[in-house]
Amino acid sequence: MDMPIIRPRALRAGDTVGIVAPAGPVEREDAPAAGIATLERLGFRVRFDRRIFQAARYLAGPDEARAEELMRFFEDPEIRAIVALRGGYGCARLLPLLHEARLRDHCKIFMGFSDLTTLHLYFQRRFGWATVHGPMMVSASLANLAGAEETNLVRLWTDPEYLPEYSFPEMETWHRGSAEGRLTGGCLSLVAAGLGTEYEIKTEDRILFLEELGEPPYRVDRMLTQLRLAGKLDGLAGIILGTFQDCDPTDGSYRVQDVLKEILADLQVPIIAGFPSGHGPINWAFPLNLPARLDADCKTVRFLTPLVRP
Repeated sequence: MDMPIIRPRALRAGDTVGIVAPAGPVEREDAPAAGIATLERLGFRVRFDRRIFQAARYLAGPDEARAEELMRFFEDPEIRAIVALRGGYGCARLLPLLHEARLRDHCKIFMGFSDLTTLHLYFQRRFGWATVHGPMMVSASLANLAGAEETNLVRLWTDPEYLPEYSFPEMETWHRGSAEGRLTGGCLSLVAAGLGTEYEIKTEDRILFLEELGEPPYRVDRMLTQLRLAGKLDGLAGIILGTFQDCDPTDGSYRVQDVLKEILADLQVPIIAGFPSGHGPINWAFPLNLPARLDADCKTVRFLTPLVRP
């Protein structure tokens, strides 16, 4: 039985957005400066602790410090939204340290992608939270936010009546048809890494979004095959494929899209590819764990419930 969806409250001008670093470190303390400037230009205050600049090998500080920071920012009533500093690796190491009692009643706008897929799936499975797959503080796509992409993000965060509809000329129909279901997913390697854990992805009757960075085609094949063998491609409502950045073979003899088409061809569900979200230069923000309608014939994705409540 599906857990009821819990939606965060809408932001208002002047509300505070907190920055957390649950995954990898940054090399320079000015790395999030452009992202901070964007959020301040949009009318929000930004708050973070200097702890986010800690580094322990490939992590942004000790596990205990990263987990405590995350829980504390969710508990803090002055912080109305939370954006991750960056991805990399480390979110999975936090899960045993998170106290559900400190988080459950504090649903807030939470945005990130890449390694943050782990936390998105955790929040979905444990609490039923709707979250945002979108750019992080060091992302060029946040620093350069403008135009329709900016309007979409602002309305996602602030407008309790906003039902986003996405359609882009670069999208392709790989299998025709339409479907409705909650939208889930994220970075393919993180979705695959969660299999066999308590927070593994739930895909039955869902629209599955996948994107990836820097994985050669045979690894993409391996991870999708793992999802298939785990039964996670059975009973899907539909599939949306985002950016598979730097995943093509170096010899140029074929493309990663050829591998994706081969593995997904027999699923007989609506599939669109080329949705501009993920590790590419453009990273459109969209909700996770909300019901949506995928129309592969018209190449549109329309959400049926707003992300935020008044």
